[in-house]
Amino acid sequence: MSKAKWIGAAAGWFFAGPIGGIIGYHLGKKFFNKKVDNQKGFEISLLILSSMVIKSDGKVLKTELNYVKQFFTKTFGLQKSNEYFKVFNTLNKQDLNSRLRQVCLQINAYVNHSSRLEIIHFLFGIAASDNEIHLKEIETIKRISNYMNINAYDFESIKSILLAKKSADSEKWYKILGVNKNATDSEVKKAYRKMALKYHPDKLTGVSEDIKKLATQKFQAVKEAYEQINKERS
Repeated sequence: MSKAKWIGAAAGWFFAGPIGGIIGYHLGKKFFNKKVDNQKGFEISLLILSSMVIKSDGKVLKTELNYVKQFFTKTFGLQKSNEYFKVFNTLNKQDLNSRLRQVCLQINAYVNHSSRLEIIHFLFGIAASDNEIHLKEIETIKRISNYMNINAYDFESIKSILLAKKSADSEKWYKILGVNKNATDSEVKKAYRKMALKYHPDKLTGVSEDIKKLATQKFQAVKEAYEQINKERS
């Protein structure tokens, strides 16, 4: 069973600041041990953000909870997943919205850009799990994206990849590449190369297989978008 190893995070980084406060107050530091402190700290951060997105539309849906649980089950196995889900249930009972900015800034300071992109993709996966992405959910993920220093270009591209599955409009392919329909062939090709390089799964090292799958989904969506645009223009 693979374990999630998120690159770019210094050991023990989560015990300080707002994330440390949430852990200490709601969970207790006894939840951690020296061997997996850093790993668990990041996963708790992911659960905090997941809870905020799930509750942003005023409803806590079973499909969204199941999406999170399935991710952790695939990554850690059923026993550890159940342990994390107990933590998740505790977090879902708390009002953490006032700490959103501080939590994101702390993640931004210690977690690298590639992993932060995967966080946004994961959060959109939660929002889309009920086959209906609500505006409030998009707004919350947008705030998280801004606080974690993800630019609008990357945010819109990730969003378009999720929404493209629900749209028959050919313009969706251009949105995935971050260009408009009036872009020249050269501009489209340049955008494709930039996106393909950014989202290539090989750029992620030492992460869980589920995280690699998220990156692969984005990479394949970018490739498909470029192929569809070329097909449409030929």
